[in-house]
Amino acid sequence: MPNPAIIVRDKQQSHQLELRRMSIYKQSKIVEATDEHDQTYYIFFYKEQYLNYITPKKTPTRSHVMDSFNKGVTLHPAHPLVETVVSPYPHFKKQDFNVLFKKLQQQHTLQETALIASYFESFIKKDKLANFIKTLFYKERRDGKLLSCYRILHILKDLAPNHSLVTAFSGDMEFTKYDDLYKQGDETILGRDPIYVEKKLYSTKHNDKPFQKLFTLYQEQDRWIDIIAIYITRVVHTQKADDYHALKSLIDEHGNGENMLHFLEDLYKRGLTIEPLYIDLMNAYIEHEKLEDVLTLINKYELSLEPSHSQELIRIVKKKGITPGSVPPEGLQKLILTLSKSKDDQATDILHQAVSSLLNEHTLSYIQDWAQPLRDIPITKEVLQKIDEMNLIADDPNQQRSLGELYHYFHHPKLAIECMSWDMELRENDPKPVQWLAKLYHEVGMEAEHKAYQQLYIDMVKRS
Repeated sequence: MPNPAIIVRDKQQSHQLELRRMSIYKQSKIVEATDEHDQTYYIFFYKEQYLNYITPKKTPTRSHVMDSFNKGVTLHPAHPLVETVVSPYPHFKKQDFNVLFKKLQQQHTLQETALIASYFESFIKKDKLANFIKTLFYKERRDGKLLSCYRILHILKDLAPNHSLVTAFSGDMEFTKYDDLYKQGDETILGRDPIYVEKKLYSTKHNDKPFQKLFTLYQEQDRWIDIIAIYITRVVHTQKADDYHALKSLIDEHGNGENMLHFLEDLYKRGLTIEPLYIDLMNAYIEHEKLEDVLTLINKYELSLEPSHSQELIRIVKKKGITPGSVPPEGLQKLILTLSKSKDDQATDILHQAVSSLLNEHTLSYIQDWAQPLRDIPITKEVLQKIDEMNLIADDPNQQRSLGELYHYFHHPKLAIECMSWDMELRENDPKPVQWLAKLYHEVGMEAEHKAYQQLYIDMVKRS
């Protein structure tokens, strides 16, 4: 299944891109996509607000983009959170950075503007970017907003620690007083600087207290996507059922049931190894009728099945049928093993269907080997004995009628016709193979042949 497509526009030109992945890192979200020429595009968001996109010739290893994908939460296209971020935008329009930064100053605080500008550190000359942040600093200084200046200075220090502005004010008494308050964790000061608080908490979010504070901060800002993102990392880190159930509640509150499968699969791929996940994933696979996936899960983790689970599996098989290629041979094996463990009588019928399907594409010797793991199951004995018998008599001219009858048992009338035709040639005066051929041609819808062999059978019986 191809990845979702998104549209970007630059002046009068539009390009359709294939979405590759998305990162959620602190306040930013970055979507990575490629065009038909394999050119990479990065689409930037502040929280869920679209900012701009860039097409880099090369992405430096030390950049906000790489930090985002390495230190944040990376999601792939099927994940519902990706759709939540991208879907509100029919297309993404390229903007001149000067125009963008001017708009940002009207929509956000100057501290937020400085932070957003720093996201593009690898795609705008660092001197130019640092000088822009410097203008924000002096704008706040002229207005007498020293605390705001201090916050902007922190962002500039992260971006360009050796910048002249950082050097000039690092020892300024007007700012060093804030250093002490920040180091002491003054709640009044920190409560007015959520950007700084988030930066500090994010780096230690695996610890309980920082996690709870970060959770509260996101709650206050109504950032439920970010809450789910940090909970994803937490539950994989702690491997605790309580955290898993809390995450599920968040997903139920902000998502919908149809999306739950993608959330569960994502957690499974990330390495969450707790039984509640396996059970929920099994139920979701059954609900979405993903037979192969549910069988793999059940057998890999030896999950116990309730009678309702077995009935649902049988319902799916009956609905979809076992047709050539619909379920791989290994999947058929797992299905029969699964149903036999639950002591379901219909496992024999499923085995019969499985063998019938396999006969379309595989030899009798292959099917005999395929059946080896099933031989210890008592309810498979009758069917497997027939497979063994077919292998034994397959090349015996005197046993072609028996072989044909067994092919008919497994619903393969055309193969049975070949056997009965051979038997008729060997036993010219025996009406039995002729009777069989009349029956078999009727089953395959060849009425002219059916009537011809039916008449021949009647004539042979009269002569005998």
